Amino acid sequence: MSRMRLLAVPVLAAAMGLATATTASAATASITKAEYDKVKLGSSIATLKATAGTGACKLVDSSSGGGITYKTYDCKGNKAYSTASFTFSNNKLGIKTQAGLDGGTSNGKMTKAKYLKITKGKTIAQMKAIAGSGTCVRVAQASSTGGYYSSMYECTQSSTFGAASFLFEKGKLTIRSQSGLR
Repeated sequence: MSRMRLLAVPVLAAAMGLATATTASAATASITKAEYDKVKLGSSIATLKATAGTGACKLVDSSSGGGITYKTYDCKGNKAYSTASFTFSNNKLGIKTQAGLDGGTSNGKMTKAKYLKITKGKTIAQMKAIAGSGTCVRVAQASSTGGYYSSMYECTQSSTFGAASFLFEKGKLTIRSQSGLR
């Protein structure tokens, strides 16, 4: 497992945890998905602050060692339960994650039969083709300067409250799970 993958996976998990802990009414300053997308890997802290605006992001960790200074900023998202996190190494963005900024919801048309067809190695486009339009929505994503990127999708079944989750790394399905699908 590459070093960037080892770093990005826990950051993605932390972002997802933060997404469930953040409330929509905690503050008025927030970051949008469009603003998140504007802050590119390699950007400076000044770029993040200029893009997100005052009060949206807070420094939550700062450390240094071996001649490298690390700073992590967590940002409140503009959607309910959404968040973004940016980790800088010597003032250059190296890892960014978001959870819930897309703001989409599944149309509830996931089934166990569709889930079983979405197997390890499939692409995001193949998952969407099998599940059907609007069935699976991205709920989180992460990327790093080492070329690592991942996305997590959720697909629901409204008639029995079943759900499936899919984790894609570098565009390919690596982990899937489901509960209650019929």
